[in-house]
Amino acid sequence: MQPAGFTLLELIIVVAIVGILVAIAVPNFLEAGVRAKVARAKADMASISTALELYAADYNDYPPNDGRYNVIPIQITTPTAYFSRRDLVDPFAEQIKHSTWGREANFYTYAHVVRNPWSIPPPPIEGIDHPFFNPGAFQKYGPWYQLSIGPDLRYSGMSQGWGSWPTFLFDTPYDPTNGTVSFGNIMRTQKEAETLEVRTP
Repeated sequence: MQPAGFTLLELIIVVAIVGILVAIAVPNFLEAGVRAKVARAKADMASISTALELYAADYNDYPPNDGRYNVIPIQITTPTAYFSRRDLVDPFAEQIKHSTWGREANFYTYAHVVRNPWSIPPPPIEGIDHPFFNPGAFQKYGPWYQLSIGPDLRYSGMSQGWGSWPTFLFDTPYDPTNGTVSFGNIMRTQKEAETLEVRTP
């Protein structure tokens, strides 16, 4: 006598249960990946900020903007290795392909905030403390800030008017309570780093 097989109803029930489990597991898995990248970005920027402060202790100033794409400055890696590498990849920007900036678009952003927008060569817009670009930058951030592009993969706001400036809304903090992939960048500033160091036991 042949053993009885599964009925169509039993197969449908099993498939439905598996589908429900997948629907629950996949979003949680994707969110765990985003949370891991956020943690990695914050840890990377904390290490970079330590290197920036070591550089400042030796030179009485922070490394200059690179004058190109605002990536981590080469001065913290050479001639003195305060940090092992400058081409540290932002985990959220790994897959970005930029026709102008190439691989530099994949790195973390660093800006030395300056008070003189008319210097030669001019600093990048993101580093200018100037009424038409980034008002009050020095008061808000201190001499530098760095950021990761975040899960939304957008550097700044895209609305009309001020949205055409690269700095528009770039300092909106990423907040996972608005959704795992929400607008905002993961940012660390010199003033914030000072506060974090004070709070650290």
